Amino acid sequence: MKTFAERSLVVLVVLALAAAGLARLGAGKPRPAGEDIVVTPEARAQTVPVPSGGDAADDPALWVHPTDPEQSLLLGTDKQGGLHVYNLDGSHRQLLADGGRPNNVDVLYGFRLEGHDVDLAVASMRGKALGAKLWRIDPKTRTLSDVTEGGIFKTFGGGEPYGCCTYRSATSGKHYFFINAKSGEVEQHLLEDAGQGKVRSKKVRTLRLKSQPEGCVADNELGHLYVGEESVGVWKFGAEPDAGAEGKLVAKVGEHGLTADVEGLTIYYARGGKGYLIVSSQGNDTFKVYTREGDNRFVLTINPKGGKIDDVSDTDGICVTSCPTSKQFPKGVLVVQDGHNARGKQNFKLYAWEDIAADRLLIDTRWSPRGK
Repeated sequence: MKTFAERSLVVLVVLALAAAGLARLGAGKPRPAGEDIVVTPEARAQTVPVPSGGDAADDPALWVHPTDPEQSLLLGTDKQGGLHVYNLDGSHRQLLADGGRPNNVDVLYGFRLEGHDVDLAVASMRGKALGAKLWRIDPKTRTLSDVTEGGIFKTFGGGEPYGCCTYRSATSGKHYFFINAKSGEVEQHLLEDAGQGKVRSKKVRTLRLKSQPEGCVADNELGHLYVGEESVGVWKFGAEPDAGAEGKLVAKVGEHGLTADVEGLTIYYARGGKGYLIVSSQGNDTFKVYTREGDNRFVLTINPKGGKIDDVSDTDGICVTSCPTSKQFPKGVLVVQDGHNARGKQNFKLYAWEDIAADRLLIDTRWSPRGK
């Protein structure tokens, strides 16, 4: 007969083996959601600061090169100056619309222009000319050129815009941009080839929130539009122009630590309709992660920490891609604006997706923004 100590040892061994087996079964799978899951990545790179002082840097967007990920670009707005183009190591490459005061920027893939599929960047403009501007992205020169018919797309009857985002319909193949105003109004515009290398826009729908929005993002595959109402939370609408005006509040200020102002929104795309909606919770300097599919279930919190590069705070715009972009970011990258930069003027910080995901979130580098 075994002694008590021997029986206890057997039980401990069995429990240890069972735990090891469960760990092997769960390896590589996202962990369940929980209020206590907080990840604290450190930035691997940062852009040079924007030239303007004060509250200037605002919204980033990523463009993934069609054949060479190392040649991908980061776009970033200086809302007191112009639109900046950066390499993925953070070095500066090009300045556009200096003095145009772009607020938000986004990228559209595969627009048919003069018989060719091209990629476009769209920005809301708050300088002397109010509205939206459009640039064609050249993959050979890695530079942007203005293709806006008439020089500016008028929005809100000539009034001042605020945030913007793009949408490519999986149903019709048509391309749109959404643009909002501080009044709560949201316009949807259809983009069309205007001939002679230019693009025109036509308003096709208007939505309305009760208070000030800014950040927005559209899901090109699932057909959803998400709009951040800064003091309330994140609203979900249909992104098609005939989807109607009724929205659903899917992320509410005060729940899961989401704190006003609700700022930037971005989508991490994975195959099969999976992935994540990520929201900038500016009031507590964190980023909230929700499932892309279903009812946008809360998953976890990203709370970056300082390392060789300083921490981020008061973040406005954010963007993410699951695509490899460089040797430094082989499994995707999250970019966030930093409202208080240790180097002086504001800039953008870059985080490797694998540092965030680990075994908690999906890593899917085979999804393509061009749908191929």
